[in-house]
Amino acid sequence: MLKRLTDVTQLDGLVRYSRGVALSRLALVACFVLLLITFTPWRIAGLGVLEFGLYFALFLATELALRDPDPERAHRRLALQSDVLMLLLVTNACWLAVQIRLYEGPQPQVEAALLAICVLLFAALRVHLTRVSYVIGVVPPSLTLIWIAIDWSDPFRLTHYTLAMALFVAAVLVVTARQQATDRALTKAMRDLTRNHVALTQAMHESRAANRAKSELLAVASHEIRTPLNAILGFARALRGEPLTPRQADLAESVVESGEQLTRLLNGVLDQARADPLRAKLDVAPLDLRALARSVVRVWSGHARAIGVSLTLEDADPTLSFLVVADLVRVEQTLVNLVSNALGAVSAGGRVTLRLAGVVEGESLRVLVEVADTGPPIPPEDRARMFEAWDQTERGRIQGGTGVVLRVCAQNLALMGGEIAVDPPNATLAAGQGGRGGAVFWFAFAAPIHRPRPAPVPIDRTGREEIRVLAAEDNGANRKVLALALENAPVALTFAEDGALALDLWRAGIFDLILMDVNMPVLGGREAVREIRRTEPAGTRIPIWMLTANVFPEDVALYREDGADGVLRKPLDVAALYALLAEIAQKRMADA
Repeated sequence: MLKRLTDVTQLDGLVRYSRGVALSRLALVACFVLLLITFTPWRIAGLGVLEFGLYFALFLATELALRDPDPERAHRRLALQSDVLMLLLVTNACWLAVQIRLYEGPQPQVEAALLAICVLLFAALRVHLTRVSYVIGVVPPSLTLIWIAIDWSDPFRLTHYTLAMALFVAAVLVVTARQQATDRALTKAMRDLTRNHVALTQAMHESRAANRAKSELLAVASHEIRTPLNAILGFARALRGEPLTPRQADLAESVVESGEQLTRLLNGVLDQARADPLRAKLDVAPLDLRALARSVVRVWSGHARAIGVSLTLEDADPTLSFLVVADLVRVEQTLVNLVSNALGAVSAGGRVTLRLAGVVEGESLRVLVEVADTGPPIPPEDRARMFEAWDQTERGRIQGGTGVVLRVCAQNLALMGGEIAVDPPNATLAAGQGGRGGAVFWFAFAAPIHRPRPAPVPIDRTGREEIRVLAAEDNGANRKVLALALENAPVALTFAEDGALALDLWRAGIFDLILMDVNMPVLGGREAVREIRRTEPAGTRIPIWMLTANVFPEDVALYREDGADGVLRKPLDVAALYALLAEIAQKRMADA
């Protein structure tokens, strides 16, 4: 019954239901008509033929509904036609039962009652979407059964036959009335579910569209930010090789460190914005935590001096190695967030201290990092809420923060299997600031100790030809950065300003490596790679590496599908580029 209810709420379901009723009854009525023709006069057999015709009309109504171009209109019309035809069917069948009862003798009374019972059960047990439909189905056969059971020679005499028939009709009506109410309730529920399903489907499509728009925005943001950042870092690295005064060298080094830190933070933010928090994974690599802490302090010292705050690094054990295997982006993001949060809470004349400590535990190092400040104190009841986004504490209201930055720190530590919290200042710090308050934000995690391998023996390139590199890059600043990065390498560098020119140069010359940007005028990098792979001679596959700011996992997968061998990220990782050149040089030596 539930399946039928589910079907009849829609046009195709109502058509299947009505057609099934018509077809199943047509065969039964046909046999019944044959019996009537054989044993009854034509005035009774004609009613049987009429019944057959009404069922056939119901079948035709379902076929016409299927051909209607407006499903909603067809559904309403078929529901009305079904009710009208069922009224005619039931009325005709009841009149047929009356005629059989009046035909001759007492025996037809049984046949007439059986026919009326069949009509009652059939009409009462069908799916009724409205009360009108139910009344149409059960009233005529119920009255007919009562009429058949009465002894009209003495109509006021209650016989056992009359009482039994009345009880039977009452039982059927009680049971089917409840079923009819259930039918209507379930039908309404299924219609509500259908509407909710449509609404949820629409919301799902809108959510997917929003996610696509977000991905496109992130891709654009990634490209537009990394492209100028690549130029800044490239020029700053090149500047370090020039004869500079100590102050100029220090400033150049600060630019490089700040740019590299910004690059890592940008990568982390973009990855977190795109990733599913439930599927987030660590990207572990060798990390010198002491060097990272020094770099963070160095980068933020200028800002600290500008606001009149002292920012220092305290190394609890200078002899301990902090070379571990951890996620650089998440550790650095946590360090930067805590330091910037502390600087925002401290007024002029205050201080912020970054303290680094650790304990060796077998092959792991248990790291403890503290960021202590002399800002407003944090009440005990607020300490547990400091790492909840949008949960404003008293200190947060003073700073104007939302808690999102600290929430990111907590998520990073949870992913690394560590812990993070905030404590009141220790006795030394509190005494130094006259007991005015402050806070110590700390985080701890365990990481495997990294054991560096011996440095590889440099490849001897003496007497070897230069590595011929074709670089397709439309941005002038990026071309200059790449040229500066390779000016001291044994490389013959040829530039192409778009993909089409890169194809022409590749066809006209011989190259050992192609560096291909993705977004270029005339012909894009992906299209150029596909054309090279399609037309290059068999057995002469040239290495092609994409040099691009669009390096999300799905982007990399598309580049590899196009035929690229790998990807170099912008801002340019010079070490990765030189490692690639060394690999190509080594392969050339092996093939020689």
